[in-house]
Amino acid sequence: MRPLATAADHGAVPEAAATVLVVDDTETKRYILASWLRRAGHRVVEAATGAEALDLAFAAADEGHAVDAAIVDVRLPDASGFEVCERLKSDARTASVPVMHVSASAITVGERAQGLYRGADAYLVDPIDPDVLLATLAAALRYSRARRRAEHTAAVLSELARATMLVNAASTLEELGDAIVTGASLISRGPAASYVQGEGGIARRTVISDFGVEPRQGNVPPTLFDTLSRLTNLHESTGSTSVVISAENWLRTLPDSLAQGNVRLAICRTKASRPPTALAVPATAARDPEEERALRELARTGALAVEAFRSHAQEHALALSLQRTFLPSRLPMSDPVDIVVRYRPASDETEIGGDFYEAVPIGDRLLIAIGDVAGHSLHAATIMGELRHGLRAYASEGHEPHTILEHLNTMLMRYHPYETATVCVLMLDPRTGTIDIANAGHLPPLIVTADGDTHYLTVAGALLGLEVPRPETVRHELPANATILLYTDGLVEERTSDLDAGMARLRTETLRDKSFRTDLNALADHLLSALEGDERDDIALLLLRRTA
Repeated sequence: MRPLATAADHGAVPEAAATVLVVDDTETKRYILASWLRRAGHRVVEAATGAEALDLAFAAADEGHAVDAAIVDVRLPDASGFEVCERLKSDARTASVPVMHVSASAITVGERAQGLYRGADAYLVDPIDPDVLLATLAAALRYSRARRRAEHTAAVLSELARATMLVNAASTLEELGDAIVTGASLISRGPAASYVQGEGGIARRTVISDFGVEPRQGNVPPTLFDTLSRLTNLHESTGSTSVVISAENWLRTLPDSLAQGNVRLAICRTKASRPPTALAVPATAARDPEEERALRELARTGALAVEAFRSHAQEHALALSLQRTFLPSRLPMSDPVDIVVRYRPASDETEIGGDFYEAVPIGDRLLIAIGDVAGHSLHAATIMGELRHGLRAYASEGHEPHTILEHLNTMLMRYHPYETATVCVLMLDPRTGTIDIANAGHLPPLIVTADGDTHYLTVAGALLGLEVPRPETVRHELPANATILLYTDGLVEERTSDLDAGMARLRTETLRDKSFRTDLNALADHLLSALEGDERDDIALLLLRRTA
């Protein structure tokens, strides 16, 4: 080994400072190698045996400051340098640490090849030129650091992709807050918080106190979002940004925050005049550009999701308002008949449906009808409106129920040839209780008598939209103080049971309380709450009681 020299003496350009583990049982050799490394600006950790080297390397990795490289002699008193290298490379904590073998005795081609095959990144033979040692170390560090950066970037992008999937899968504002904060915690590997505000001014903060802990939510004042915009200089602008907020300013903004130091705040507003969406993590957990960009992108993804929720809620409310305009604005007041109706739209996550009901006087009789257009869309609701108006028009011309259905079928096939609908039409004479009924594929009406007898009026008929013959009108009698129930399938269809079971439950629930035989409002409310139905489907319910 040649005399001590510095990298500067030989024109070498030092690589960025690294922590290097030097393993050699000869104290003099360790001293010389360590001196060269320290003069080049590196930090040095020394070990005289393989066991000591492994203990030092693993302990440093566990404490979060793993060594950056290892220079290992081949001939050690307790193990070969090859074995030490293999142990380092096989452990996930130190697998990326470059290992350089140095030997004055194991210098044959076979020994050098064995060292490289068994995991070493370089193999130097004594005497070593300090420039060659430092240059070889610099090359190994460049490769190792580039690999670590690539692996870190890939890990961050992987967590961002996972977080994006969570955000896109969220179906409520609460789920979205959980998804954003979980994603931020995955990226930063530590505590995080998200801030979202939905339609109607509902503002939520979701916090994960430490990595792997379940999120918890709470309300925050909507004015907080203006404050967060000012802290990041976003103000009323659109776009995204990410800044570090001092612990003092952060605690002044959120006195109940769990933050222990400075905070990295990422924020995004996608549309002017909308509140932004934000997330926060400890500043120390997002120092790399990749992490900062990932957090900013997550805030942008969350803001777009909030905007989608807001747009969906507005469109759904508008569509429901339009759908309700297709339903009767008032019910006929006709003795001796009481009528109660209920309409419950599907859950907010679904589109509007084509369920409808009708009740209108036609001369001395009362037209009662209920129907359901296939599908859930604005198009289905539009067809529903057309059918309801056609129903009124044909009834006003004096047609009987089966003829009304024939005309409706002709209209549907002409103007909407690929659509189908079910409709049940009844003409009731309130004085005599005579019911003339025709059915086009709809669920049968249920009769509940004053003494508690229940039975369905089974009337056959193909649904509308099919060019098939239609049965004649069928006549029944509605006894005094009896109730007739017309309903759509959303009331009795369930995903976990068949239709017959749902219809059997409907009969049972109508008799749950004797007061239901006289209080139609109580009966209607009870049926909507007691029958699970399918939340993805609308429900239309019409109850008519013929009083004595």
